[in-house]
Amino acid sequence: MPGFAQDRTTAFAGPELGRLRQIDSWSAPLLLRITRLHEGQACKPHAHARGQFLFPRSGRCRIWSEGEIWTASPRQAIWIPSGVLHYVEGIAATEVHNAYVDAGICRDMPGRAKVMTVSPLLAELIAYALGRGAEALPVGADARVHQVIADQIRSARDVAAMHLPLSGDSRLGPLLDRMVRHPEDGRSLEQWADAAHMSARTLARLFLRETGLSFGQWRQRLRIMEAMARLAEGQSVLAVSLDLGYASQSAFTAMFRKVTGMTPSDFLRDSAAPTGRGRRPGS
Repeated sequence: MPGFAQDRTTAFAGPELGRLRQIDSWSAPLLLRITRLHEGQACKPHAHARGQFLFPRSGRCRIWSEGEIWTASPRQAIWIPSGVLHYVEGIAATEVHNAYVDAGICRDMPGRAKVMTVSPLLAELIAYALGRGAEALPVGADARVHQVIADQIRSARDVAAMHLPLSGDSRLGPLLDRMVRHPEDGRSLEQWADAAHMSARTLARLFLRETGLSFGQWRQRLRIMEAMARLAEGQSVLAVSLDLGYASQSAFTAMFRKVTGMTPSDFLRDSAAPTGRGRRPGS
């Protein structure tokens, strides 16, 4: 499938047809469900008639969606509009809390996949509602909790995060997949070209034609995206710097600021800020 992972080690599982039907036919405005993934496990590509607000309660995961990759962590959710083909892959053991919302809620949400904030209030409300049981239609106090969750989702802010364009090219696609799974790999353009049995000039042309980015720009964006997810998960700036192949924390911070316009500390402070009504999603 063009734009999706080519790695044959990915273990696909579900979602079951019955679960997909339940999501699409649910009569209440909001449906909450949990997905648990092992490291390297992924659900099969699928789409929903409802919008999906997806965030890991623990762990990290990648969302592969229509030629792009997004990364989510406990402080960053991914909004997936209705009808968008996607699948989710666990980067580590991950418990994903999903909120599937109907058209009335989706009306105020972005029309394309976005990284969104998850306020502590929203995270705890969803966990509480899931703990109350998600198999029956909510009534009384539970229905009111669901309404607050819907309000919180509508007012969630976009995060200044990145996504990665992919490629369905038979030569470039598998290479991008390997780079995504090993963002710390410091091989040069020439070394990657040699591994892919092509010239460096050909590989450079493929990057520009297929992704709109140079090799260096694409890898830099990959590392920034990975860093944002790891930082939001609670890893230290120093650990993230070294894990991603930077010689020092200061070198990583300088690169992060050059690309995003903020330091890693600024990013963490911004992504943890309370959600507000003053800004509508996607504005």
